[in-house]
Amino acid sequence: MKRYIVFLPVLVGTIFLAGADVKIDSASVRRSGDSVHVDFKMTVPPRTVGSDYVQRFTPVIKNGADSVALDEIEIVGKRMQKLRRREEVLSGKKYEVTPYRTENGSEMQYEVVLPYETWMGHSPVELSLQCEREGCCKVMPLPGITVCHDVRLRPPYVPQVAPVEPIQSVAERLAEVEKVLYPMTAYEPYSESMQVWRDKGALKVFFPLDKADLNRDYRNNGETLDKIVNILQQIYADNRSDVGKILIVGFASPEGPTRRNERLAGARAMVLKEYVNRYLSLPDSLFEVANGGEAWGELRDMVESGTFDCKDEMLRIIDNTSDPGRREWLLRKLDGGKPFGELLKSVFSDQRNSGYMRVYYTSVPDSNAIKINQAQKLIANEDYQGAIALLRPIQDDVRSLNTLATAYYRRGDKADKELALTLFRKAAEAGDETAVQNVNNIENDY
Repeated sequence: MKRYIVFLPVLVGTIFLAGADVKIDSASVRRSGDSVHVDFKMTVPPRTVGSDYVQRFTPVIKNGADSVALDEIEIVGKRMQKLRRREEVLSGKKYEVTPYRTENGSEMQYEVVLPYETWMGHSPVELSLQCEREGCCKVMPLPGITVCHDVRLRPPYVPQVAPVEPIQSVAERLAEVEKVLYPMTAYEPYSESMQVWRDKGALKVFFPLDKADLNRDYRNNGETLDKIVNILQQIYADNRSDVGKILIVGFASPEGPTRRNERLAGARAMVLKEYVNRYLSLPDSLFEVANGGEAWGELRDMVESGTFDCKDEMLRIIDNTSDPGRREWLLRKLDGGKPFGELLKSVFSDQRNSGYMRVYYTSVPDSNAIKINQAQKLIANEDYQGAIALLRPIQDDVRSLNTLATAYYRRGDKADKELALTLFRKAAEAGDETAVQNVNNIENDY
């Protein structure tokens, strides 16, 4: 439980009763968590209360129309004590016994703990002692006294902070929508096991049959090429993004001589690299241009997901024939060439492409956001000086101001609080909603 303590001015009060002085010393009202503690010392000089009388004091905490009475204090004269005992024996009458009963010539420490109620925090409260004297079958009210006043029981305001969401680099932001982008940490050199044709985000440029000439007007090549260049230019324009590696894998459809197809696949990949460099002039070290050869893996996936005649036999030939030339020959012979004709119409045209392109990026983290969030953890652990030391060098970043102000405010002296309020206002003017809330609560005593 958090502990809130309000230290009060100590009032030494003197109550004049029956020609003697009852003194109240070291009085305080303070809040601790969900409780309110009231304590003071009462000194009762000799002959304060006449022998036939009872003097009662009722401590009261009040705040406007709201109040609460605490355990009362009784000072009982000697003859009145005897009279009460006799009545209890003879008539069976029982007097309510207060834990705070004393007599002339004594000292008593009064300590009461009561639950904190919401009304106690609406405005300052005061502690007073109401007084009455009883004797000779008569109760007479006597002047009371205010013991403590202007006591604030509301806990000290604790400014709020909000975690700062790191600002994404351009590459990170683009990667959320352009699936051709991967962080450099995911990079690995190309191998056949990567099965890049299954990568739905990879960019693909198409070539006519048996050609390696790049034609912007062929199919949707113009749109794809513009996207490739645009993505790379945006990354290079951002000082927190960079290109780590550009992977281009060239493929050719499996029809025709294997060696010629492999040369064609390599040439198609290379021409795409040259096109990108025409606009960006990137170093060769950024490129990995891979020859994927004949796209048998992609062909198998397309056959398996399609509705071809002799589908199972086609898959058996692809899976169990190691020599690619014989594999193609067997597919051409199958069922008089009808299944292979279907492949020519619906599959091979899509495989005549430069293949697949991935762009791997590097990104500089938003270090200021990281420091601000670290500072908030330090504040939670009450290391205010550590938070200030972390944030002061980056206070030009308006995102840091609310957290920096909170560290100063909670460190606690008057100068710190004044500086904190200045920083809170500056953060609020910059649009920080949490800072706006902090300013309003501090200025209006929340």
